[in-house]
Amino acid sequence: MYQVRAVHVALLVLGVIILIFLYCRTANAEGFVSSDAAYQTQLAYLNSTYGPTAQAKRTAMDNVTGLADMPPVQQNFINFFALACRYPSYIGPMTNGYVDADIGVQAAVQAGCRVFVLDIDYLDDCDNYFPRLVVRDIQGKLMMNQASNQPFCQSPDHSNLVDACQKISTYAFADSCPQAEDPLVLVLYFLRQPPGSYKSKAVLDYFAAVATALAPFQDRMLTNELDGGTFYRQKQEGRLLINPLSDYNGKVLVFSNANTTGFRENTSYPLNQDLDYMTHLRLSYSQTKMGLTDNESGTMYGILQAAEDFMSIPADRTEDVVDQTKLRWTICLPRDPLTTVPAATYASITGKLGVNAVAAPLFDPAASYLFTDATFRTYGFVPKPEELRYIKPPVVTPAHPNPSTNANQGMLRAPTL
Repeated sequence: MYQVRAVHVALLVLGVIILIFLYCRTANAEGFVSSDAAYQTQLAYLNSTYGPTAQAKRTAMDNVTGLADMPPVQQNFINFFALACRYPSYIGPMTNGYVDADIGVQAAVQAGCRVFVLDIDYLDDCDNYFPRLVVRDIQGKLMMNQASNQPFCQSPDHSNLVDACQKISTYAFADSCPQAEDPLVLVLYFLRQPPGSYKSKAVLDYFAAVATALAPFQDRMLTNELDGGTFYRQKQEGRLLINPLSDYNGKVLVFSNANTTGFRENTSYPLNQDLDYMTHLRLSYSQTKMGLTDNESGTMYGILQAAEDFMSIPADRTEDVVDQTKLRWTICLPRDPLTTVPAATYASITGKLGVNAVAAPLFDPAASYLFTDATFRTYGFVPKPEELRYIKPPVVTPAHPNPSTNANQGMLRAPTL
């Protein structure tokens, strides 16, 4: 009898060990797991802040359908503010914070984010130029808790950029997400590129690795739309902005601040590695250069620059800036990457100037102003005020000319008596 009981106890212990093993393996597959008090604090904040309101979110079309003050002709993509999240796989705190793509991205989707800003860089201490997600301070120092983001030197098989893209694709378009039908915008914010020209092999290989990481979005990537335009390789940036927002329902749009035109000269890369082919809008700047952004692409349809730039615009230039933001999709970041744009600054540059998005880290309580009734409590895309919208000029049908203007193809008629 005692032997039978001992066998039962042994089997029970073995079963517990197996369950613990399976749990730990699953947890580690989903993201970083730690008993650190700081890590648990971040988890508790994200869960309590965004979890309870997740199912109350609604699509942008639920908001504008039937609205008298925003008729369908004004429901252009450019005419919406968008909720933008920065560092989506970073759960904080800001300094020595934790990387957990599963928790961070899930919280961002629960919060209603449909614009994801990915800070991309390489590490000088590694022997390869491999793109990865980073959180750096204003001096360029890496802020991430390295224990949560291993290996230090990454590769296609171990990439936090790949992890983030997989999680964004999974959660943002899940059946359980109330806003799954809304468009999704990926902002590729390159801090640097490897040494070399825009068409050098090192640079193109670097961008090709980013393109490969975007594979989870392949079936949703915006390319050619029936009667709606051709958008790969930034072919119709202007049209992309003035098409109806609903044209992009369930689609992924890629905006980038990098010059990827080297792929147009080097055609040896397949399309699934061609970041230029995948990029729909090139982001430039008009005042402060941030990261790899340049302003040499000609006509600018996208802007990425410091929020502080828009706070120093003279009153006599305000109208000009508003006219520009009506035709340029504009996103702002703080000059100091470890801060959140203040609520007063946000209200001014969006409500007065028409800036489309201001990216913020969700784990910072200072970003709570983004979730009020006046901002994004319910919707990920919110209409701009009418005075800040692009209004398509009416079609004017010319009147019939006065017969007296007919020159009879240059043949003068003889005078009559």
